[in-house]
Amino acid sequence: MGPDRMAQHLQGWLKALADVGAAVNHGVSLNELLDLIAKTACKLMSYDFCAITIPDKASEVLLIEGSYGLSADYIREINSAHPLRLHGVHTPTPSGQAFAMGVPVQIEDFGSNPAMLAWRAAARDQGYSSMISVPLNSADETLGTLNCYTRSPHHFTKEEESRLLMLADQAAVAISTSRLRSEQADRITALKELNESLEEQYEQQRQAESIHERLMALTLEGGGVRALGGALAEILDRPVAVCDTNGTILCNTERHGVALPATLLANAAGLPLLDAKPADNAGLLTDVHLPDPRGTRTVVQVPVLIKEKAVAWIWTSGRVAELRPLDRQAMERAAAPLALELLRTRTATEAEWRETGEILAELLSGKGHGSTALLTQAARLGHDLSLPHAVIAVRFERYNEGALPYWLAATFARMAQQVSPKPLLGSHEGYVVALWPLGPATPIDEVRGMGDEVSRIPSESAQNTDRAHAVITGPVTSIADYPAAFATARGAIELAALREGPPATLVLRDLGLTGLLLQLPDVSALDHYVSDVLGPLRANDAAQDPSLVPTLSALIHNNLSASKTAEQLHIQEDIVVEARRRIEALLALDLSRVADLTRISNALEIDDVIEARQGR
Repeated sequence: MGPDRMAQHLQGWLKALADVGAAVNHGVSLNELLDLIAKTACKLMSYDFCAITIPDKASEVLLIEGSYGLSADYIREINSAHPLRLHGVHTPTPSGQAFAMGVPVQIEDFGSNPAMLAWRAAARDQGYSSMISVPLNSADETLGTLNCYTRSPHHFTKEEESRLLMLADQAAVAISTSRLRSEQADRITALKELNESLEEQYEQQRQAESIHERLMALTLEGGGVRALGGALAEILDRPVAVCDTNGTILCNTERHGVALPATLLANAAGLPLLDAKPADNAGLLTDVHLPDPRGTRTVVQVPVLIKEKAVAWIWTSGRVAELRPLDRQAMERAAAPLALELLRTRTATEAEWRETGEILAELLSGKGHGSTALLTQAARLGHDLSLPHAVIAVRFERYNEGALPYWLAATFARMAQQVSPKPLLGSHEGYVVALWPLGPATPIDEVRGMGDEVSRIPSESAQNTDRAHAVITGPVTSIADYPAAFATARGAIELAALREGPPATLVLRDLGLTGLLLQLPDVSALDHYVSDVLGPLRANDAAQDPSLVPTLSALIHNNLSASKTAEQLHIQEDIVVEARRRIEALLALDLSRVADLTRISNALEIDDVIEARQGR
């Protein structure tokens, strides 16, 4: 080869390698780069076909990732049907040997080489007879192979191998550089995405802090639960409700004319919500499915906690998944200002409870008679004791005398918020007592509905349907009459409990004669009357059979029906018949006679009154 031809040849090589370097610098994809390297090898070495193989991720097979002149069918056949396996083969392929040993491997003629029998058909279909596989060696590893093919049988000389090795080295540098640039680009993209995510989180955090500051400012300004609920509804652009755990709705703010179903929320507030499921990555927020006659409704719930105990719930429409991340944070952050607001209300309520309890104790014990200081103290709290009041009493012994459960006091406070002057609530000797102001012409029956409400508030759970006995006495027009009015109410409650009747709100006139008897200041005369009538029976019960008095009471309660009495007392009917015979013999009377029956019935009723008054 002459000098001019050598210079031209060298210039062609330099330009070809420069094109490969330029492709790397321009950031072409790896497959494009491999195709360019394959094309460059074919052009520089005057071969017919060329392929670049790269190991798969598991380094089990070599895959053709770049090529020049090879058909798509051939590449698919090699990669899928006859992969170039690196391990576990009896006859290794030239590519596998070159990759494993790091040296060139050639096949001069596929047609005459018995070791290449498995590849002979593929070579014939593609149209080549010989090949050489040169490793793509980098500093640390073998990256793949450069495979060159000729149509006619061909022996690849040492000079060809040398040039191919030089080209392979440059190709390996280009591939390594391309991979590094690709990895760098991936890292830059990941860092950019991370930076954008951090900026988004920072902005979200800033907005969340702004929301928190806004809600806390409302709390410090004394805006109350309604103001906080309204602000949260504006932030979420959804209706918001807040209710305490006994089902009382503290606020229900509409949004775009839509409000949450207050009744359904109140019913759900006190239940162990079996159908409440925390949403993924939602913190304290849960989806709650409310049973609705028109179909199940789903709302979002988050608790308001004081000392790790839920005291209220915040609700909004929809599902947790529908809320923006900022909306989720807003709901959780609203819980803290609401907790402070409820804690402040609780503290104020409990302080007032203690003071009103002292006033009530003075009134009901008779110590406040003639005390102008007591009237002044009550007036300062908004109570006018100069007006007539109804006395509403409910038995409730589950708390200490000095400590009213917050939910009970708060419920009563909301019941009385529209009444002026304010009713007075307190506890006395195991009873919750409310003094309810009456107008000059207000009948006592108008307070019966309020008595029903008071009889429910001893239950902390909105779902607890148990009610206590409530009794209304009055109107009381003089401070001196409060002890007697309370004693009468207490006696009526004890009597109702004794008779095991269903819980109800009673006004004294509902009790007839019993109501009058309960108001008597001295029951000693009544006790003498009962002893005269029932004395022989009591003496017999004390000495022999303690069941005759209860049997007599049951007989009268069941209109002298022996079968119903036996069923009530869980005994045989003939035992009831024999007990009646003995009762009539001991008392010398006939229960079939109206006069005798009336006398015995009155005595038993009076006995119940005495027992209730004495708390036996």
